[in-house]
This record gives sequence, structure tokens and C-alpha cells, in this order.
Amino acid sequence: MKIIYNISSTATNGGGMERVIVNKVNYLADVLNYEIVLITTDQRGAKSFYPYSEKIRHIELDLNYDLIAKEKPFLKSYYHYRLTLIKHRNLLTSVLMAEKADIVVSLSRDEKEFLHKINDGSRKVLESHRCLKPRAPIEIRRAKSWFLKLKILYRLIHETRLPKFYDKFVVLTHEDRAFWSEKNNVAVIPNPLPFETELRADMSAKRILSVGRISTDKGIDRLLSIWGKTFSKFPDWKLVLVGDVVNHELVTVANDSNFKNSVQIIPPTREILQEYLKSSVFVMTSRFEGLPMVLLESISVGLPIVSYTFKCGPKDIIHDGVDGFLVPEDDEKLFTEKLAYLLNNEDSRIEMSGKAIENSQRFTLKEVMKQWDSLFRGLIQN
Repeated sequence: MKIIYNISSTATNGGGMERVIVNKVNYLADVLNYEIVLITTDQRGAKSFYPYSEKIRHIELDLNYDLIAKEKPFLKSYYHYRLTLIKHRNLLTSVLMAEKADIVVSLSRDEKEFLHKINDGSRKVLESHRCLKPRAPIEIRRAKSWFLKLKILYRLIHETRLPKFYDKFVVLTHEDRAFWSEKNNVAVIPNPLPFETELRADMSAKRILSVGRISTDKGIDRLLSIWGKTFSKFPDWKLVLVGDVVNHELVTVANDSNFKNSVQIIPPTREILQEYLKSSVFVMTSRFEGLPMVLLESISVGLPIVSYTFKCGPKDIIHDGVDGFLVPEDDEKLFTEKLAYLLNNEDSRIEMSGKAIENSQRFTLKEVMKQWDSLFRGLIQN
């Protein structure tokens, strides 16, 4: 079977979705013997951050959407975007007509606008790696102008229509699936564990870990507020943040605080597994996600988690009170209490760690790829 995947780039430093896709296509090519073609638009000759199998062919369309997005004013950027979209459709049509794939997958990037219209004989699959419907209202509330609010609203309405044109629309969580009850072509397949290891996190380590961009989207402002109310009771503990700094004012908040000596910021690293293994608690305070890979990474090494119940992901991964704690959105007091409980109780951390490892088996690459194999085979048989 021949599958073509469309993605902007696999060269992004530490990109969660990029790592997921590379792991998936490597498994399809090396284990299931699928013929895989990876089509990118913004790679520009850069090496993939996560190496993919030699069996996989890579085609770069060299469209550079990311550069267009930075153009100003808006009308100029929009004009160039529309021209590039036309060029993209023409190039992709030519490639698909020549390749004659069985299935073509869009990862909800720019090609999603027209992929379903290309009559190359393939079945079309649209993957969603974000929880679109609950995310949009949050973005609208935070938008600083009516223009931005209308732009987000338009995107929500437009992207809500697109899935019906595809043979399958795949979301990551059952929580997200509930938002698409009007669609009859929706499947739920989670992301797989990015790594599988026999190594286990050190439950005696006085180290709390958060992995993700240092940004308000990731709720780092909320996390710093929580730590500000917690650190004085746990002077031997350190809060470690691993990720690119997006909102520099958050670094300023940490540096100007009375807990600055208990916070460490580390840039993205290929050795992220070691950061998990050196910690004993994972915390997450994002405002929205698709299915956070960092939560899967955490349970795979047995890290107990304290997380807000943002949409989507935590409810599909964490068993409240068993392998971690789910805290209602913005209940800072309860989050602080649950975090303090774990910091105070090594025996509870050890017990939850074992349960986390047990529960992580649902997300092994083998188990998840069984679901993809079944979906692909079902599509070409229909």
C-alpha cells in the first residue's frame, strides 16, 4: 500500500507533531512495509530534526508558507498566501497524479483547503492535531482587536466544514470526538508514545518538570503563580521548564520573583528522556492542546502528573487519583494542594508511578499503529 503524508516541515526543533509523524511513517515503512512518500512545503533543504527511514521518499515543494505569514501588512500577506495556495495545488496535483497513491493524508496544514478536490484516485484522510472547537473561543477572548476576533471566527466556521469532504477525519481524543457528533466519518486514534523504555523516573528526585514552549498558551504564567504559592514550603525542590521561550516577559516574571533560584529554564533538547528520568513530578497548565505528547512521555517513564483539565487530552490520558491528578481549569488552590501532596509523599509518588507505566501501554507505537493499519485497510477495501 502506498501512503503520502503532507506536512510543512520535519526540521522544526523539538516539534511534537513532527516527531509523531516521523515515528508513524517510520513504523509504516519499516515494520508494516508500506510505501511512504513525505511531501513538505517549508523544509528548504534542512535536515529533519527527527531522522526518518531510508525507505521513505521525501519531496520538497519549496513554498515557504512560514515566510509569507511574517509579511505585513495583512493584505499583502493574504495576497501572497492565495497565490501560493494556487501554486501549491498545482504542484501537489502534479505529484499525486504521478505517484498514484492509495491514500493521501493531510495533517491539517495548507493543503487541507484543496486536497479533497484532487482527483488522483486516492482516498483522502484529514488528521487533526489540535482541539479546534474549544480552542477557538479561548483565542477569540484573548484577541486584541475585532479584526483578529473575526479572523478566528471565520477560521472556526471554515475548518468546521472541511472534514465532511474527506473519507476519514481523525482526531486524537474521545473528548475532541464529542465536539464532532454531527460528522459520521470521524475516527479517534491517539498519538503513540514517542519513546518506549525500561528506564524509570527517579521518585526521590526533588525536581518538578514542565515541557513545552515558555508561553501563555502553555499556561506558564499560571504555573509560575502556582509555584510562587508553593516553593516556600519545599525549599529543596526545583521547578524545571524545558522549551523555547516565546513570551519573554514570563522569563522576566521568574527572574524578578522571590523564587527565582528554584526555577530553571532549559532549551529544547534531543535528550529530553533524561529530563524526565531526573524528575519525580510532571505539571501541565496549558490553556488548550490536541493530545499533549509530554503527558504521554511522562507516563511512559512513570512520572505522576498534576494537570489542569484543559481541552483536550488530560482526561484521555490521566486516571484521576490513580496515576496523577486532574484539576478543574483555573482552580489554582486545588492545583497547589495536589502538587503539595505529591511533593510531601514519596510513597504515593512511587505507587502512582507504577500505575502510570501500566496505563501507558495503551499508547505504545505498536498498539496505535494497529489502529492506523486497520483504518487504512478499511478505506481501500470500501
